[in-house]
Amino acid sequence: MRPNAGHLALARWACAAELTVITQNVDDLHERAGSAVDAHLHGSLFAPRCSVCGHPADGLVSAATAEPAERVEPPACTACGGPIRPGVVWFGEELPRDAWATAVSAADDCDLMVVVGTSAVVYPAAELPLRAARSGATVVEINPEQTGLSDAVHHVCRDTAAHALPALVDAVCGPGSPAG
Repeated sequence: MRPNAGHLALARWACAAELTVITQNVDDLHERAGSAVDAHLHGSLFAPRCSVCGHPADGLVSAATAEPAERVEPPACTACGGPIRPGVVWFGEELPRDAWATAVSAADDCDLMVVVGTSAVVYPAAELPLRAARSGATVVEINPEQTGLSDAVHHVCRDTAAHALPALVDAVCGPGSPAG
């Protein structure tokens, strides 16, 4: 997968304005587009950690081979010897505390929150736009589908991120704005 036009537009917007990027995605498409991600609410595939002590597993090399394997044992943690796991939040697990604190602070302090492509059913993340609205922010939803959030926001754009975000950034920053 490669970053789409929406990811690239956010990176372009960040060149012209202060943005806080909070994502529920576990990929690195925002970073590859040039954005600094302030919080990965559901973790990152690119931040493996120990399943026992939580110690980050730096310096792992891909174990992919051309030969199919029935089972590959995970590497051992250098701190405690426990198995390394992907750095994502699995069902029933708490969100990373630092990421959640960053997201709550951003929601409480923002003037504008643009919510892009979420189903708005995964809590506690789905609470963030409502929290921003209660704090006085204007909330915009970009999503081709109606969500549970749609009736609670100030503006709704029924389109994809790849189409709507470039148009929004052009409107806010002007066509050909920095990094564009």
